[in-house]
Amino acid sequence: MITRNSTTILQRRLATTSSTMTARPRPTKTKTVSNATRKKYAFYDLVLRTPTHPRHPIEASLMSASDLVKLKAHTKTRFYGNYELDTLLTPEEKIARVFGGRIKGEDRKSSSRVLRGEPRVIAGVTVPDRPPEPDNCCMSGCINCVWQLFDEDIKEWNEKRKTAAKKLREVGGRWPEEFHAPLKYLLRENYPESLATKSDKELGLEVKKEGDEAWGNVPISIRVFAEVEKKLKAKQKKLQLQQS
Repeated sequence: MITRNSTTILQRRLATTSSTMTARPRPTKTKTVSNATRKKYAFYDLVLRTPTHPRHPIEASLMSASDLVKLKAHTKTRFYGNYELDTLLTPEEKIARVFGGRIKGEDRKSSSRVLRGEPRVIAGVTVPDRPPEPDNCCMSGCINCVWQLFDEDIKEWNEKRKTAAKKLREVGGRWPEEFHAPLKYLLRENYPESLATKSDKELGLEVKKEGDEAWGNVPISIRVFAEVEKKLKAKQKKLQLQQS
């Protein structure tokens, strides 16, 4: 038998239950993530944002669209590899795009580092020709990156030019034509004849920096990439020496 008191108690319980069910959940405190943790997993975040079948290497996605266009317009760098689902290519043709004709037994071809002009002796100093920009970078962080080698060659080339320019100022004479004269370190009488009558503005001496002159039209992102690869390699070598 249901009494009035039991009915009242039941109504109160139902009201309490309904109010509990309709009550808003308590807000959960957002967990803060430190910058160190973000950097630790930055690579994996980038992998998750990368399409399953990318058209470029993963490092290319770090570049802006304008830098990527400049890279392809002013350098010989191309991204080799099967970055597109091209069903018209056979497996052999896909491999050939990466490894070239070596898989068919063809002779070894000289790399961009070896393919350089002849050096010249200027004021008793042997100056190599300007190293060409590499055209076989895969942008995948190789141990011996071709851009890192290019950076080392450029610095060596600049040092030789400076030494030759200093000697040329002492003994006199003109810098050879079409041999990348370091105008900042030469006197007017040391300029090549074709440049001797031009103004500093026409020669670009007022705006060009040393790094810009050496690297030419290579985008700044590639320069930074080469420097980072060099620092990472030095850091790994230091850790290996400490562990041994």
